[in-house]
Amino acid sequence: MNDTSPPPLFMNENPVAVPLPRAVQQAYLWVVTGLGGVATIALFVFAVATQSGADAERIAGAQNDERSSLAVLIGGLAATHGRPGAP
Repeated sequence: MNDTSPPPLFMNENPVAVPLPRAVQQAYLWVVTGLGGVATIALFVFAVATQSGADAERIAGAQNDERSSLAVLIGGLAATHGRPGAP
């Protein structure tokens, strides 16, 4: 009637597989996530540091021209977002 045997493509569990404790699995995920977060923060800091020198000089030069800080801020945003490939 009903065949309860596994289909021919069914793969049984590997007999040499060693089950890891759940704590080890969670620790591994925490370590990988932590390293990814540290790498992301490091890349973000590097990206900001490479742009901040030129932007700081441009803003300081604009403030010497007796412009208000709001005008300098808007000009900086326009210059940043007006670049090709800027988000």
